[in-house]
Amino acid sequence: MRRPAATAILAPIVLAAVAGCGSSANQTAPPITATTAQTTTEAAPATTTPTPTVAQSTTVAAAVTTAAAATTVRTTTATPSTTPRTTSTSSSGVAHHAACPSEQPAGIQASFGRRRSAAAANKLVEAAGKVGFQGLVVQQRGCNGYAVVLQGLTSLAQAKQFRREARSAGFPVRLECRSHPVQGGLAAVFGHRPTRGEALQLRRQAERVGFIHLQVEQDACNDWEVDLYGLQTAAQRHELAKEAASVGFRLTFEPG
Repeated sequence: MRRPAATAILAPIVLAAVAGCGSSANQTAPPITATTAQTTTEAAPATTTPTPTVAQSTTVAAAVTTAAAATTVRTTTATPSTTPRTTSTSSSGVAHHAACPSEQPAGIQASFGRRRSAAAANKLVEAAGKVGFQGLVVQQRGCNGYAVVLQGLTSLAQAKQFRREARSAGFPVRLECRSHPVQGGLAAVFGHRPTRGEALQLRRQAERVGFIHLQVEQDACNDWEVDLYGLQTAAQRHELAKEAASVGFRLTFEPG
């Protein structure tokens, strides 16, 4: 027996260019009435199946094209330097492309789950579509991962409302937030903080002892970090970690 349609997001919205979803973006967006949607990353077609029409939600707007977003990896010239200490890093400073890249772009997304194949991910798209969740996208996440997501959420408040609606329909949606597309390679992480302001303060502390070219970036909805890109070898990472430890910074190396 067909279950009643869940209150869902049917009207497409204009994808806002979101710098992050920390304290500065955590506010409810005004109603969106645009009839087309555009993503901030170049999209490639993905297969979905037609879905039944259900009543439009009056609380949350959403939906973008059913395409897998493709992210262009940025390059960064980053030569860590301290005064009077020095570190030996590659002069090119170009971040390596990951062997199996992630297609997660900047912005706020609602993830319906991950599957180990594109075919399995498309079955999840079909299942969600049967109860009215349209505009879902399949994104590659590493070598054996495919995420089913809804893009185009413009604030954390709006995203949380959508998550409540999805969970009431039996889909345990998880929210994802990034201030930047995935760059690939490994970044040296000087620390994690729950807000952008605290991460900026951490960067200033590292800069005062001579580290430069540090970036404050968000890779989860309540996680801002201070990153350094451009370290291309294990020897460079080991040398930087040793130098940072000598002035009180315990580095970790995480996918960028």
